[in-house]
Amino acid sequence: MAQSVVIFSEVIPTILAVVALYFLFSGVLDNKRTYTIGGIVLFVLAVFIPFVILSSII
Repeated sequence: MAQSVVIFSEVIPTILAVVALYFLFSGVLDNKRTYTIGGIVLFVLAVFIPFVILSSII
């Protein structure tokens, strides 16, 4: 149980946030609106997903 909590609270949000920042910055620099919106959505998802998953686990 403790190992799954660490994965869902630390690893997955970090990976999502890094990918989101990549999409966000590449979308802004290349004037691609879909990348920018995708980066924003992924970043918000990376912020809220640990709370949703951990509240269902605990």
